[in-house]
Amino acid sequence: MLKRFRSICILLSIFGFSATLMGNEWANYYFPDAVGSYWTYEDQDGEELTRYAIAPEEIDGETYRAFSYDPVLEDWIDYRYYVHPYFYQVGDDWIAFFVGEDIENATRAITEQQWNEVVTVMKQQMNNQLPPGVTIDLDVTYELDVTSQDYFYFLPTPATFNEEWEALRVDTKVDLQISITSNLEGFPPTSQAITMFLTLVESGNVTGTETVDTPAGTFEDCLKVEYKVDASIETNPEIPEAKTMFSDVYSGSLTTLWLAPNVGIVKMLQEVESTDTVKTLELTNYEIQATGSGSTESQ
Repeated sequence: MLKRFRSICILLSIFGFSATLMGNEWANYYFPDAVGSYWTYEDQDGEELTRYAIAPEEIDGETYRAFSYDPVLEDWIDYRYYVHPYFYQVGDDWIAFFVGEDIENATRAITEQQWNEVVTVMKQQMNNQLPPGVTIDLDVTYELDVTSQDYFYFLPTPATFNEEWEALRVDTKVDLQISITSNLEGFPPTSQAITMFLTLVESGNVTGTETVDTPAGTFEDCLKVEYKVDASIETNPEIPEAKTMFSDVYSGSLTTLWLAPNVGIVKMLQEVESTDTVKTLELTNYEIQATGSGSTESQ
């Protein structure tokens, strides 16, 4: 009986170890990251970004694989966690980017920029509708509290076609104070406090494989991965117009990545319906270092 139990334990150990190997080998096939490798991309404006695989680093007792970038990121508004992770892990089940704090910084920067634009437009629209000599001053102050999960779950290892997973969840609380004053007689100053709760949930899905043409060459059997963002918004007090406006802004974002075997990300397409914004990133040059016996691949 003891021998049989020991044999079962050995088989289970071997099976678990094999599953780990399968996950890691699959991940390295579509997301190679041998130290010394690099990938150069060009965006829709002709700007270049080069990513370098560097030595792993330890953070709070955990070992993370790492990338560096040229040029160095200077503004969080330009941060894209799909292609900009600094630290990540390749585990039995996931390629997971350790980007929670970075996403919080980027969300604050982007939200502040959006609010400044919204307030400017609101002021212009209000004053354009006023009779000559009448002015209205709109003052909006806000405080942001952004909480992101620690990891962006980039890709299951291995992945199954057409099975969605929750890749990321970000919660944002915005405390707004809106004040309106006017030189119009009989129009007293008014003030309104509004709290907005915004939850963004991003889902990933591997939809199939495709052949992709880039400046770096043609890549066959690329994984096509789509990430969709859904937004839910609550306001206190209840303001249906605000919920509709900001749901439209955040929902409808679709980011598609193509991952080539033994190369990694070769193309990105990001579309936002509400603003008709389209951003692209295409591989122009790369060099993949061998992880064991074998040759270096470059273009």
